[in-house]
Amino acid sequence: MTHLIDHWRLTRFDADKSFTEKLDYFSASLSIIYSLYLVVVRIFRLYRPPKLYLQQPIIPTSSLIPPRHILLTLWGVLCALLYLAHTLYLSILPRFDYSYNITANVTIGVIHNLLWFAYSLSFVPLKRFDYQPKTYVPTYAWKPAAIAILITLASLLEVFDFPPWRRVIDAHSLWHLSTVPLVWFWYQFLAEDALDPGWTSGRLPSGKPLRD
Repeated sequence: MTHLIDHWRLTRFDADKSFTEKLDYFSASLSIIYSLYLVVVRIFRLYRPPKLYLQQPIIPTSSLIPPRHILLTLWGVLCALLYLAHTLYLSILPRFDYSYNITANVTIGVIHNLLWFAYSLSFVPLKRFDYQPKTYVPTYAWKPAAIAILITLASLLEVFDFPPWRRVIDAHSLWHLSTVPLVWFWYQFLAEDALDPGWTSGRLPSGKPLRD
């Protein structure tokens, strides 16, 4: 995903045409919508537990709530339709609507950050892992909130632009520079979340496969 965005961004700067400009903006929007898709899957645990060596957790369900895999499919289709509508709307306009594009991306980005912020709050009744109670808050849970705040502050560089300083440094370049340490910080959190004992505390010592 990141490689695709960087590819079209470099292509646009190399040949600044209407077509390459749209691909640049559309790939950025795809990244933001995909980030929203992933945070909803993670926060609301729409994924299915691994089938090998893991005991199915006992999760109370309502007959009114569809199974996880159906919710996951519906959510994926909704995100795909939102992205399709977004790109089609901007493609059929006689002139690219920059105001709408930045408003749509910022709105989705804010929702994405708020969801990760909720992950960090200890008083939020959020079950972070299938095999841990709602009261379980990992020691690294503060990191998504910190990253969300830093990303929001860095994003202001995209909203409140200013002329290039000495024709070299502008707000957009500073935005890209600010994301470099944030990516490393975010990767550290993802690694800790993926290795949390809450994912494996339901492991069966006998190694029996999980029933469907």
